[in-house]
Amino acid sequence: MAPGPYGMAVDGAKNRMSGPVKVLFSCTGVGHFNRGIESFFREAFDGLKNSQGLEAKLIKGGGAPEKDEWVVNILPRTGRFAEGIGKIASRNGYVVEQWSSFPSIAIKIRQWRPQVIFYSDSNLGFLLHRFRQAIGVPYRLLFSNGGPCAPPFGRTDYVHQVAPQYLDEAISFGEPAAKHFLVPYGIGAGDAPQYDIERKNRLKRQLQLPLDRPVILSVGWISRHHKRMDYVIEEVSRLPPPVPYLQLLGAMDQSSNEIIALGNRLLGADGFGVASVPYEKVSSYYNAADIFVLASLNEGFGRVYLEALLHGLPVIAHDFAVAKFVLGGEGYLADLSQSGGLANAIHAGLSQKNDAISAMRRWKSVRDRFSWQVLAAQYLGMFRHAAAGAGASELTGRGGDVRPGI
Repeated sequence: MAPGPYGMAVDGAKNRMSGPVKVLFSCTGVGHFNRGIESFFREAFDGLKNSQGLEAKLIKGGGAPEKDEWVVNILPRTGRFAEGIGKIASRNGYVVEQWSSFPSIAIKIRQWRPQVIFYSDSNLGFLLHRFRQAIGVPYRLLFSNGGPCAPPFGRTDYVHQVAPQYLDEAISFGEPAAKHFLVPYGIGAGDAPQYDIERKNRLKRQLQLPLDRPVILSVGWISRHHKRMDYVIEEVSRLPPPVPYLQLLGAMDQSSNEIIALGNRLLGADGFGVASVPYEKVSSYYNAADIFVLASLNEGFGRVYLEALLHGLPVIAHDFAVAKFVLGGEGYLADLSQSGGLANAIHAGLSQKNDAISAMRRWKSVRDRFSWQVLAAQYLGMFRHAAAGAGASELTGRGGDVRPGI
């Protein structure tokens, strides 16, 4: 079989296995959260579950029971019991959520007997590794390293690396190449974007966004940490009048109050908005915005980059290896660690013509590299090799390295 778009040939494991491979997708945050690893596992299951040669089930911590989806008992990470136990154990609520899910998940494993458990909740994985013999099912653990976590990876059988940088770091550390696969995160490409100014303006009215100036959108945790929303506000305030409107969208906690106060002080209530909305409404903000910004200096993958490109938006990101890989030449990269770096990039980005042709080009870039239709065979190959106990290096000869050919 010829290699796919990322250079992976997937026939090898088929010769060692017959019948569909049984894969348990496990993510306790599905049903409660819709960003990061949670949105990936939700989309991965939906995008891959009907693949020929795959029998899949999904473990989730909330939502309604659906066909092939199991809701397990957990102490939600944001609940007072998880937070209280976490303080006692010197852990956070997220770790407690994973611990609390283990009994229910172990029961499901014994009942269904999967060959591969595909997961990103590392503390749950540690328990599944430690108690595998007690559970009595010879499953293989495949850790999806979207966080990312740094090596060593001693308590899992295989590691799903989502960007070349993290595969290279693992191999340089001394990790066995045969233990690591490189298959990027997938995403549902959906329909091509409709670049229609009237439609955009209608959405702006509905969302109470201004019509007389560009709208900058940033999506992520509303905090100084990681997503650096304070930096975004400060940089937008540097722009000459008329200053674009800044819309922040994401989860909020106590630390968000200082971000809101900073936005109101530097940009004013008529120049700044912040909201936490249901996931299905996020698309409306992408369609209404004129440019997308993410100021984090590193990302495990950055699915929001893909979301913005799929909606035809110009994207501004920090210049680092993962952003280069994900954006594939379709973004504006700048040194966002420096004062003035983002302001200059926004000014340059808004000065460029954005039309239906450029919007379609951005959408096609994601569809052709990261859609489930493109990546499904590579995920199935990874699952089959893990189930068969085969080394990832058998795929390509170098740690499952499936970086794009040049």
